[in-house]
Amino acid sequence: MNFILPYVEKLPYIPDQYNVLIAQLVSAVVFVSILYFLARFSSWFFNKYLGKLVAHFRSDKWFKAMSEHRFFTAVGLVVSALAAINLYPVFITKDVAWLTTLMGKLTGLFVVLSFSWLFNSIFDTLGRLYGRNPNVPIKGVVQALKIVLFLVTGLFVLSLLLGRRPMYIITGLSALAAVFSLIFKDPILGFAASIQLTTNRLIKIGDWITVESAGADGNIVDISLTSVRVQNFDMTIVSVPTYDLVSKPFKNWSGMYEAKARRIQRSILIDVDTVKFLDRPLLERLKKIQLLKEYLEQKETEIKAFNAQRKVEENFLNGRHLTNIGTFRRYAELYLASRPYVVANDPNFTLMVRQLKQESQGLPLEIYCFLNTTVWTDYEALQSDIFDHLFSVLPEFGLYAYQQPSGRNIAQGIKLFTEPGSQQMV
Repeated sequence: MNFILPYVEKLPYIPDQYNVLIAQLVSAVVFVSILYFLARFSSWFFNKYLGKLVAHFRSDKWFKAMSEHRFFTAVGLVVSALAAINLYPVFITKDVAWLTTLMGKLTGLFVVLSFSWLFNSIFDTLGRLYGRNPNVPIKGVVQALKIVLFLVTGLFVLSLLLGRRPMYIITGLSALAAVFSLIFKDPILGFAASIQLTTNRLIKIGDWITVESAGADGNIVDISLTSVRVQNFDMTIVSVPTYDLVSKPFKNWSGMYEAKARRIQRSILIDVDTVKFLDRPLLERLKKIQLLKEYLEQKETEIKAFNAQRKVEENFLNGRHLTNIGTFRRYAELYLASRPYVVANDPNFTLMVRQLKQESQGLPLEIYCFLNTTVWTDYEALQSDIFDHLFSVLPEFGLYAYQQPSGRNIAQGIKLFTEPGSQQMV
């Protein structure tokens, strides 16, 4: 301002008491003009040359992301803000108190907002590049950092406007901590949950998850600070609170895709009345099945030796004897192991056919194995093929699957009972 004052004093028709005020006003206008043109030039320079440098050394996606969120323009403003800090004492003096206070606040706001814009642009760029990264989705973390940035920026802006130190403002706001904790409850919980989910890699974009409490069963399409969006297989979108994925149980199917195998765990309910020992005709008929021939011959020899050693007479209540359900269980295991799409002879993938606890509907015979595909349609088709075959061969073993009586069964029973001669049959 001092270098402008001599020129102002030479101007005619201006009272001497206004010389300092006019010189300060002119100096302030020159100061603002310099900052404006410096910001425009810096932004143009960084957009043209720094952008090309980034595109050359990194990749086009970085340049596009930075340009989209005006990173280079923000850098130009920061350069102008740094210049404002150094030029302020030159152009603004304390001779006019109210103007000095006004320009000090405006300059401070310009510096704070410039740096805030730069950091916000950096966060937006990172969110644009890595926010939907399937491996480490940082969208929630970026949103949390932006909230912190906005709070810090608001704190400094309020401090400048009130003319108080930031710690004074923080002390005053501490009384409102309870209110803020209620207002920002979801973002606070989401921030903590987002950090846990990201650092522990519990979920990522594209994972198939099942959250029964939220009715979610599909692929993750977005992970944000407060919610995880899941597209169900019926194409509906479910928004699950991020904190629920930490506080409540959910199922992530990504391990299945990594293992490249999917489990079958399904039971056939056997009518207990059809379970019996193998008689000679049935045993000879089952020996004709290629998968069972070696097994039956081996078991027959073993059982005969066992019974002969203990002088067991030919009675089903004495010694050891084969049963139709045990033979069918072994046949199912051999059949599954012979299928090329069933994972067999791998200790990491169990293959077994077992009996479960008897129910009122029958005796559950559970098929437990893994298919070497994770494609849903292929999996369902192969699973159906397996059970089509097992249900079809049940009668060959003298077994039948349990089925609750239907209206047709009852009608046939009534018809049979009312036919002439049915009384004599009963």
